[in-house]
Amino acid sequence: MTDLVKSSDDLYRRYEKLLLERDRYRRLAEEYYREYIREFGSLMIEAFQKKISCIEKKKSLAYCQVRANVGESVDRNALRDYIAAEMSEYNKRLQKMINDVEASKSLGEVCESDLMKIKHIYRKLVKKFHPDMFPATAENEKLFELWNRVVDAYRRNDLKEISELEVVVSKVLESEGANYDKIEISNVERRIGALEKEIDAIISTDPYRYKELLEDEALIAEKKDELQREIEEYAAYEEELQSLLETFLMNGAIIRWEN
Repeated sequence: MTDLVKSSDDLYRRYEKLLLERDRYRRLAEEYYREYIREFGSLMIEAFQKKISCIEKKKSLAYCQVRANVGESVDRNALRDYIAAEMSEYNKRLQKMINDVEASKSLGEVCESDLMKIKHIYRKLVKKFHPDMFPATAENEKLFELWNRVVDAYRRNDLKEISELEVVVSKVLESEGANYDKIEISNVERRIGALEKEIDAIISTDPYRYKELLEDEALIAEKKDELQREIEEYAAYEEELQSLLETFLMNGAIIRWEN
């Protein structure tokens, strides 16, 4: 039979502490990511735009070369459709970068007092209906959706949203009639081990490790210089590819301009 741990046991308290610690590190990692994007996002976008422009020109050149090798003309519309398909994922990644930069700018700083309130409310909600401790939350679509909203508000440091959710959660839990007073968790030692590994993975990888970079002005300047050099290198390569493509289209391939 699987051993059960109750809320009064030391192992349960250890498990609860690790859940809160894991979620705190996740939130901090997201904060460091947003700060990283605010600091370097514009340069990262410019560098990636230059990169995908180079990729597009290389693919165009390769497409035309294949047609020229077999004596075929290049249909403008077919080339355009081919490039659009080939560049679709790159453009999606670019749009995500742009969205992330815009989102990072829209989130303001949070004062220490509000931050403490957010943490306090989150801890209370964890004890009320965290899906890892209360299976009923994971099994109930309404409750699980509420939990995801709580996590999102916590990670974004949104005091207004998490305060409102605290009221909503209490009402929903009451209306659902589920027993959220008695906590019994199976395989708690295995769960504790998994949480410890997860925490270690978070704090030893990006974006959590961005913290070290963001706290060092010299490293920030070095990173910006690195991105600027990358932009200049891609710009030079883009000009080279454009020249090759124009030369090839004049001498090595016939473009069929069809509407």
